[in-house]
Amino acid sequence: SGFLFKSSRAERSPIEKKIRRKAVSPVENWSLPHLSLLADSPKGSAKVDEKEIKIKAKILVDKLGQFSVRGSVVGIKPGPAITLFEFKPAADVKISRITDLADDLSLALSSESVRIIAPIPGRDVVGIETSNPQRETVLLKDILMQEEFWAEEMKLPIALGRQADGEPKVVDLRKMPHMLVAGSTGSGKSVFVVGLLAGLLFRHSPRSLRLILVDPKQVDLAVFSHCPHLIMPPVRESQKAVGALKWAIREMDKRYRSMSKFGARGLESFNEIVNKLSAEEKLAHEKFNMELQGAARLDEYYYEAQPYIVIVVEEFGDLMAVDKANVESAVVRLAQMARACGIHLIIAMQSPRRDVVTGLIKTNIPGRVSFKVASKMDSRIILDESGAERLLTRGDMLYLAPGVAKPERHHGAFVSERELKELTDYWSSQGKPKYDSLALKILEGNVGSGFDFSQDQEGDGSDSEYDDRYDEILSYVATQKEISASLIQRKFRIGYPRAARLIEMLESEGVVGPVAGSKPRRVLVSPIK
Repeated sequence: SGFLFKSSRAERSPIEKKIRRKAVSPVENWSLPHLSLLADSPKGSAKVDEKEIKIKAKILVDKLGQFSVRGSVVGIKPGPAITLFEFKPAADVKISRITDLADDLSLALSSESVRIIAPIPGRDVVGIETSNPQRETVLLKDILMQEEFWAEEMKLPIALGRQADGEPKVVDLRKMPHMLVAGSTGSGKSVFVVGLLAGLLFRHSPRSLRLILVDPKQVDLAVFSHCPHLIMPPVRESQKAVGALKWAIREMDKRYRSMSKFGARGLESFNEIVNKLSAEEKLAHEKFNMELQGAARLDEYYYEAQPYIVIVVEEFGDLMAVDKANVESAVVRLAQMARACGIHLIIAMQSPRRDVVTGLIKTNIPGRVSFKVASKMDSRIILDESGAERLLTRGDMLYLAPGVAKPERHHGAFVSERELKELTDYWSSQGKPKYDSLALKILEGNVGSGFDFSQDQEGDGSDSEYDDRYDEILSYVATQKEISASLIQRKFRIGYPRAARLIEMLESEGVVGPVAGSKPRRVLVSPIK
């Protein structure tokens, strides 16, 4: 979709003017916010003291020499929070000897933190990162001003911040396609997550992006509560979060059904195809969907363009503590399959423990961001190596891109509460959220047997309008010639009362025949294609 920028006196830089020239007419009366809502970097930001840096380089070489580690500094890259010294060791020096000297170098350089990269990937030098005496604040506007953020191929741009050398960094969540974020209190994790969302709201209207926000603390994401991009109200109870994830899985399945119907391999190609449909063709598709009943409901599909969906989960550890089996199962299924249909996960936590970031979750979520964590173990769990425990606070982070062996140091962008409020007020002034009706039913507990989707759930024995696993079981039953409650019980690992209730529901829909003594029931429908 295009971008609409309203003219403003703040529009004074060549880049802003260039971005505005890309503007097109608004779609469905949505207009995108202008970057003037964000604060400019203050003049006279912290500057590099070249003399001081050269003194540090000499101290570094001298200190290493005291431990018989000979070599020279061949490059210096100052950044907003740290300075990277590229140290080339002599040919006979073992790299492992350098990595053990981080604390000694920190003391010698009077540095709050020293992190050693041994070696810098693809180079014959060792990276030694030291904290700067004065840190430069990286503002969100600095990153959003980059042309890369507005590039057409950048579908879901994430404003990471500035790299160790000060260069702005923007990545595409669409290509990632999911992200794990970790960081202890005061590390800058929560500011990063809200900044990430703010960047997406500058780029997308509710027509092209919808959000699901899970925020058990009811603090970090509260500012987005009235944003029209929301699919459902912010989920503030850990137990209800399972329902939100279940809704996302149902949506994913429907999107794949729709893509298959139109021969599309991804969300972008699907949207291109359906946008070319004539009014008569759309009417025919609408009529087909409205006439679906019973088992044929599994044939329901979209015939209009669909937005990206980004699911942000804060305090993921709380969710895993409440219902680990179901949360992990839902997250893994989404992470494995949701990419092609435009659904993406951002999962944040304070402490990346092994029982929270399980092997299955790590395998399926390749994008990782770690702010300062409490221990080497926490760092290894999130990044597969130590180092995050040596980071600074307030925005200092390591980013591990998918398919890359070593994480890179960045400084996250800061966005103030005032800026966030102006941004969300801008959007809420254009319209209220249009919540998905099924999502609301799931959150209110009016679908299935509440929010306990565990495999051994017996249910309360009461009738229910709809069981959350009905579609899944219906799809399986349609491939069989005969079926019984005990077979469903074994196949789907549910209690017998629930399986028997599902069989009765299938009978009432005309999917299976009546009871035939002790024999299995006959299946009356053909497999659904």
